[in-house]
Amino acid sequence: MIATTKKLLLSRNSARNALLLVVLCSVGTAAQAKIKCWKNNEGVRECGNSVPPEFAQQGHEKISAGGVKLDSKGRAKSLEELEAERAAAKELAAAEKREHEQAAKDRVLLDTFSSDDDMILARDGQITHLESQIKLTESHTDKLNHSLELLIQEAADHERRGNEPPEKLLGDIKSLRQQISDNQVFVETKNKERGELINKFDADIARFRELKGYRN
Repeated sequence: MIATTKKLLLSRNSARNALLLVVLCSVGTAAQAKIKCWKNNEGVRECGNSVPPEFAQQGHEKISAGGVKLDSKGRAKSLEELEAERAAAKELAAAEKREHEQAAKDRVLLDTFSSDDDMILARDGQITHLESQIKLTESHTDKLNHSLELLIQEAADHERRGNEPPEKLLGDIKSLRQQISDNQVFVETKNKERGELINKFDADIARFRELKGYRN
């Protein structure tokens, strides 16, 4: 009976000792985790349980009581650095977008044409169509200008006789001038399209040859 009691007491003592050891280890670890080191304004290394507010943005290290480095935290980035990072990320995203768009254009180019000769034929066909529209409009404009001159001369005859030109005549003159103006705008637009078409095909042909590995 006495032996049993001694064993029970020893068991309880062992349990208490084990629990105390766990608590002491936890306390020791917590104490170690609270040791932080930083540099002051003079660049001198200082350590303590917490980083002073004036140095909190400069980064610090966590060390154990034995001097073993446990963790580190870098300094906070400045507004200029954060803005530079955002700008760099934005530029990277834009570059990736351009790359994807170019890849899509390249696929369309290669799927649409089998050779650069096909591209030249397509370009020349579209240019011929635009030029025919321009010539037809210019020819029509010449006729309108001739008709306008006749109507203006008729209106002048009325004025020489001391009469006001008829309203219909004035309306026709105004209408012809508007048609001539519209035709001029149309021709200017088509000439602009022609120039843009040539530039686009020149760039596409150069890119097609590059993708195909053609030599100039």
